[in-house]
Amino acid sequence: MINPNIMKQEKKKNIYFLLLWNAFLLLIFLLIQGNVFGQYQKPAPKISVLVKNWSVNVNVGQTSFFGEVSLYDDELGEKLSHEGSWSYGFVLSRQMTPVIGLSGQLILGHLRGANTRSHFEAEITEYTLNATLNFVNLLIPDNDARFFLYAKGGIGQFQFKSRLVFDDPEKEDKYVESDAPEFLYLIGGGAFYKLNHSFEINAEGTARLVNNDKLDGTSNKKDDDYYSYISLGITYKINNKPRDTRYYKKLGMKSPLIRRR
Repeated sequence: MINPNIMKQEKKKNIYFLLLWNAFLLLIFLLIQGNVFGQYQKPAPKISVLVKNWSVNVNVGQTSFFGEVSLYDDELGEKLSHEGSWSYGFVLSRQMTPVIGLSGQLILGHLRGANTRSHFEAEITEYTLNATLNFVNLLIPDNDARFFLYAKGGIGQFQFKSRLVFDDPEKEDKYVESDAPEFLYLIGGGAFYKLNHSFEINAEGTARLVNNDKLDGTSNKKDDDYYSYISLGITYKINNKPRDTRYYKKLGMKSPLIRRR
């Protein structure tokens, strides 16, 4: 007789696989369809189109855990000071339109927490595929702003290694780690400010909801754990320096229209 729990786990894995596969197909489709924002008398060189509107971001911030082994889930200041851990990340993005962007993100970091009986620490490695929605460009299409607000959502996977230490010296430490990558989805938002044509600074906050209840080495079989990531970063926009009209005349093209992020 087939175990119902095994069937349920296999069904959940199939759903997560389909979600990731559909997201991958959507990314490929948008990358193929994405164009440089502007109009020309003749198409720009293919290499210019391929490298335009890409950017790389480096960020650092704090990850905060929410679960059984945590005391300050309702107090943000105490949460950051007592249960926050430093983490850092890298993002590769492409702005598909002035409103919609796609990105891949890698985060390397730590989690920690404590309650009246124990405390824990964990190492995490996370990789996600995300989409952003620029509210300023959505609501004011012809703006010439430097400051922008955006929403962010995505899906991905993560792996972890946790150590749970009990206050009772007679209890042995408990070690837990993922046997395979775990599924997660994230939601949040942020803001960025354009310093010039090539550089931006940004602040972002997101919640990472995970398909696991053992990040802290403890499980109540009711609610999955989750963690947040609040960060500051700097972005370099690849091949985005403005060129004078002589460059476009040399290629037999019109000067581009003003482009927005």
